[in-house]
Amino acid sequence: MEQFIYLIDDDQAIRCALGSLLATMGWQTVAYENAQDFQQQMGDSQALNGCLLLDIRMPGKSGITLLEEWQRQGLNIPVIIMTGHGNIELCRRAFKNGAFEFLTKPIDADLLLETVGGALEFQRVSQQKQQEVTVLQEKLNTLSARELEVTQLMMEGKSSKEIANDLSLSPRTVEAHRANLFAKLAINSSVKLIKIYGEVFSSNRAK
Repeated sequence: MEQFIYLIDDDQAIRCALGSLLATMGWQTVAYENAQDFQQQMGDSQALNGCLLLDIRMPGKSGITLLEEWQRQGLNIPVIIMTGHGNIELCRRAFKNGAFEFLTKPIDADLLLETVGGALEFQRVSQQKQQEVTVLQEKLNTLSARELEVTQLMMEGKSSKEIANDLSLSPRTVEAHRANLFAKLAINSSVKLIKIYGEVFSSNRAK
């Protein structure tokens, strides 16, 4: 999926200058004069792909207000804050609300390109990881209730014999369930099972 740089700044000269600079890297920039126009045209942040270059002080809704709203909604795109009036309090609020970076105008061209490149790579890796977790979750959803019970006890480090005693099953039946769940998850060891559960659990907790 193609990535975009969403640029929100009320200064037309800055929008044109930054758009031209970013184009030298082959990046696609979509510019907006204010946060309201951006929200009306783009809607939910969940549908965005790339990164956001956001001026912090603008008429109407400020950049920091938009960032705080998205933090409450579950931000999923890197946001680079830009301001000509940087101070410690603004910087603290920006990072508290999930900002990827905080840049002070006039912004050094090399620093901007490096920061945007890092944000785009961060987004790409995050999306790839989320896709992998989604696949793992779908595989876990194919397990039967009994296989989930066996899985949970395996996660606790119990042997097949111990699991058999806990579930009032024969060790052979436990081994059959173990083989089935390994096949469904496309794994061949308890170590990989623990890794799958860890990745899915971490992702769900972060939401």
